[in-house]
Amino acid sequence: MLVSRNSYLGAPSRTNPHVEFWGVWAEYNERVLSCCYKWLHNDSGMIEDAMALTREKAYQAYGNNAGNIENTFAWLCRIAHNVCMDVHRLNSKENDLVGIVSSSPSQFYFSENYSPTLENDYERHDLYQQLSHAINNLPNDLKQAIQYKFIYEMEYAEIAEQLQISQENVRKRVQLARKKLSALRVC
Repeated sequence: MLVSRNSYLGAPSRTNPHVEFWGVWAEYNERVLSCCYKWLHNDSGMIEDAMALTREKAYQAYGNNAGNIENTFAWLCRIAHNVCMDVHRLNSKENDLVGIVSSSPSQFYFSENYSPTLENDYERHDLYQQLSHAINNLPNDLKQAIQYKFIYEMEYAEIAEQLQISQENVRKRVQLARKKLSALRVC
């Protein structure tokens, strides 16, 4: 394929609109950029994204519309404006979502960003086994109180009703059970 000297040097070529586009883009790039700064309130991160999307959309559309464009700068500005508004809307939606999640964190589940190592799993399992053994070796009254409190997560009033004793007595039993477990260096 023969390439003309003008198109090889970067001069506009009427035969290939995609080559011509880069000359047009180079001519209006700074002006479109200044418009994006205004529309996106000087947020350089969003502006970079908007300019890249504008360039891509304009490049794709220029080949089909090169002969129909009367005012190239206005055409590029319209594409840039639409892209900036899309970027602004997307950022606004993300900020709204962050606000919703931040205002009610108990309604959303976030997974941990690390995986426990095999050693941590082994240590946790070993600790669980020791704790289970230690709880099973407690006197029956202390064992019941600590199971209700920490395994079944019951309140002191509920435990007192279940065991038919006073809340103070339940608190004392939990305290004694924790003291015995601490002495074993399990808790």
